[in-house]
Amino acid sequence: MSDAHGVGADYSDRELSYNRFMEPALRDALTVLALPPGSRGLDLGCGPGGLFTLLDELTGHSAQITGLDISAGHLETAQRQIVRHGLGARFDVVQADLRDPLPFPDDTFDWAWTADTLNSATDEGPFPDPVEVLREVRRVVRPGGIVACFLTNRLGAIYLPGYAAIEHHLATAVSVRYNKKDRVHPSFRNENPLAWFQAAGLRDAILSPHVVLYEQPLPPSVRAYIHRYIFEAEYGPADDLKPYALGVGLTEDDWQTWLDISDPGSPNYLLAEPAYYCLRYAVMAVGRVP
Repeated sequence: MSDAHGVGADYSDRELSYNRFMEPALRDALTVLALPPGSRGLDLGCGPGGLFTLLDELTGHSAQITGLDISAGHLETAQRQIVRHGLGARFDVVQADLRDPLPFPDDTFDWAWTADTLNSATDEGPFPDPVEVLREVRRVVRPGGIVACFLTNRLGAIYLPGYAAIEHHLATAVSVRYNKKDRVHPSFRNENPLAWFQAAGLRDAILSPHVVLYEQPLPPSVRAYIHRYIFEAEYGPADDLKPYALGVGLTEDDWQTWLDISDPGSPNYLLAEPAYYCLRYAVMAVGRVP
């Protein structure tokens, strides 16, 4: 599961933190999906294996699941996850590039699941055509089998409640900064999974919404994720982002407000506010192989 990075990089710590942050929505989606016990499944773009224990739990500890990713670093971490959680009898991992044909025979799997991969990016630019990837997924899933795609979109998040204009301008500035560097910020990409599924020849495609909502007291892992990966990484470094933020309409006063509310040493630090909350939404598309 990818939050927004190039395929060659190993950013396992960030991915695992993101998986923990999104866990309520992922659990809800997989519960709705109701993957059958004893089935054979594919976790496409599995990253460092952050969803392996959840997939194992929600398939009754009886499914045979293959995780696939391009990053050797991710897969090393995924293999450690398998050992750590005693999943070796049920899980294996495969390194492959989704720009190439999947390394499996036709009709290998009963289902395939992918989370935040088809709206991801490569080091060279945007992800390959999601429709082509889904056609290949269709090939390796048996007739009647399930294909599911879980997608979040950064533009649908609320991390700065009470500061909607500042958050809008910061998010826009991040997108502009990526574009200036000839890259597409992956979690800002438009996606239309129903259209992708239909074009790939999957039938009976449906969508379901899934939301993460946290209120105070924030779990320590959530607070750490927001500060490190949103406040510091996404909206930083400050000197680099500021010209883009001012260029898309953020005022100097609002910029100073942002620096204040994102500073753990400030009495106005947002994550310490008693009324703080954050929200991020996702959608899951589900279809069947004819």
